[in-house]
Amino acid sequence: MNVAAIIPAYNRPELLERAIRSVLAQARAADEVIVIDDGSECDLSRARSFATAGGVKWVEHAHNKGVAAARNTGVKASSADWIAFLDSDDEWHPEKLERQVAWHMENPEVAISQTRERWTRAGRSVGKPAHWEPHDGNLWEPSLMRCMISPSCLMMRRDLWATSGGFDPRFRVCEDYVLWIKLSRENRIGLVDGEPTVTKNSGHCDQLSFTTPALDRFRIVALLEHFSSGRLSADERSKVEEVIREKSRIVASGAAKRGEVGRAKFYAKLSKADLTGYGQALDPVVSEAWEAALAPSCQESGGVER
Repeated sequence: MNVAAIIPAYNRPELLERAIRSVLAQARAADEVIVIDDGSECDLSRARSFATAGGVKWVEHAHNKGVAAARNTGVKASSADWIAFLDSDDEWHPEKLERQVAWHMENPEVAISQTRERWTRAGRSVGKPAHWEPHDGNLWEPSLMRCMISPSCLMMRRDLWATSGGFDPRFRVCEDYVLWIKLSRENRIGLVDGEPTVTKNSGHCDQLSFTTPALDRFRIVALLEHFSSGRLSADERSKVEEVIREKSRIVASGAAKRGEVGRAKFYAKLSKADLTGYGQALDPVVSEAWEAALAPSCQESGGVER
């Protein structure tokens, strides 16, 4: 097995250098390490010098395109048969690649796996809720509600990446959720059990989950597209419709509290819609959901919708 480690980066010079160090310190070295500077607005020259001195390939976007596009660029710049990702604010433990490669050698039929991770916030360990704990096997149904795969824990075969189409660059957030619901429906997601081999760090102000409120509005778009893909069975469509309704109720309630009248009205209507009645002809609903998702919220604009 040969493995490429892909690290998308946007600003965060100190955290990025720490992430790169964790990859270069692997007991089983990555065969390729690629950093994608996604149009950073601050100086990454120190991190770049450190990276290139360690044999890391550095690729730059002239303008910020989002983490989905950055990861896709990294994969295209690599040639390894296996791909592993690391977010710039996370860290791999030294045995991460060694254990994951060994697991795949013992389970050659599995094309994608993840390891366990440890959560920290502002440098302190925090407990991981039970419903977010990964497990081996079919993750499709739980993945509809939440992201059940962590990008920094993932390793996947290149041919699976190619057939999946990679991360969808239309989604500036929730891009991982979009790919996971697609992959988990048709693939066993392996789990390298045991102690965590990744530290997932949070608590910094530039996290997308902090800067972009109501992330479920983007997951609803992904679910509507999944629902209308023509690939789901009747039972699967019913499960997706149920999750769309639940998430729409939540987003509608939040929008109403923030005074976002138009958004609240759209999601309240969607929470009661009979999507099965649309058959495959959901395009107008998907378009309207995109408009509702992309419209700035009051938290983002600093105003109140009238």
